[in-house]
Amino acid sequence: MKGKIYHICEDEKFINSPVYQFETVFPSQNKFYVLVYNENQSFKHVKEQPFVYKTNPNSCLEIISSIKKDDLVVFHSLSSNFYSFLFALPKKIKTVWLCFGFEVYNNQKYFLENNLLASITFSKYAEPQPKKKLKTKLKDFIKPFFRFFNPKIPYTKEEKIKKSFKRIDYLGSSFKEEFSNITSLIKMKKRFFSFWYYPIEQIVDTQAEINLDKKNILIGNSGFKTGNHLDVFDKIKNYDFKGNKIVLPLNYGRKEYVSEIINEAEKKFGSNLEILDVFIPLAQYNKILEQIGTAIFYNKRQQALGNTIALLWFGAKVFLSNKNPFYSFLKRNNILVYSVEEDLNEKSCQEFLNLEQMEYNRKIIFALLNAQQLILDLKQQLKKINE
Repeated sequence: MKGKIYHICEDEKFINSPVYQFETVFPSQNKFYVLVYNENQSFKHVKEQPFVYKTNPNSCLEIISSIKKDDLVVFHSLSSNFYSFLFALPKKIKTVWLCFGFEVYNNQKYFLENNLLASITFSKYAEPQPKKKLKTKLKDFIKPFFRFFNPKIPYTKEEKIKKSFKRIDYLGSSFKEEFSNITSLIKMKKRFFSFWYYPIEQIVDTQAEINLDKKNILIGNSGFKTGNHLDVFDKIKNYDFKGNKIVLPLNYGRKEYVSEIINEAEKKFGSNLEILDVFIPLAQYNKILEQIGTAIFYNKRQQALGNTIALLWFGAKVFLSNKNPFYSFLKRNNILVYSVEEDLNEKSCQEFLNLEQMEYNRKIIFALLNAQQLILDLKQQLKKINE
């Protein structure tokens, strides 16, 4: 890397991993600026280090004067708190947006959450879609023309979002399928920047042996309707689980939805049900995942990546929606993964992977996601930007 790498981020738990990865690739060339509103308080998540600085959305602008043309600016998400900095950044400075997903998937202009809902969940939880009044549409259409004569006309929220997407040079994602999905939704061409936030060593103990005592079936990873729990329950309600437990992780999500899902699960599975409704340490959670024989995630977009990778590593038979780009990524890399829509039935649900299949998945996952490989991948990505 010819210049320095400036990172703009918020105090999120995800940030410590890229701090480690970027510093390993280019030590002493990184500056992480964490936007906070009280610079006297300690970080909640980010580890304090000499090259990690606290700043706020206003003082952040002062950083721009020190950024040179060979430097790179990496945005860890495109939070609206970053817009002032992003828009003030000279166009000659190259930018990378490491997409968190919320920037697009939580915006109804680019994506409708209803599209993620399977039939039963849709019938119960679909949201009515707000429609703009004709007057508002006309104002939004005309405003850019008026701004040509009067640049002081303020940008709308939607205009700022679109402007932020346009300013970005490289879109960062864990895999190409998700990159293609995001660029398709925002209808903009970007250059791909491959970046995986968590090496496999940070997700599981890679030295531990495989636990072959698998008894349980896991459904979903959280209490959000995009998990399509009701549709999974309906599909498996008549299966004979032979004493196997149904494990439901519901320790975060929407309270009303979680309550309704628990009630429905208790009706269908009774004493076979185990609900995880409180946060537990990662090591304890992984002990539970080690006993999972089958995991069913009916999310139709990229979600629960960490859970999915951990379960595959532990030897679970994982079913994903074939609409999920992560399913396509895993299949492309020849990992044994199955489709909820096409492969899930009573027999397949209870035929767990054998040891040879488990070890086969582990070999591929480790080759793709071990820390050394991710560091090498990151180095190559940054080298391309400098060419």
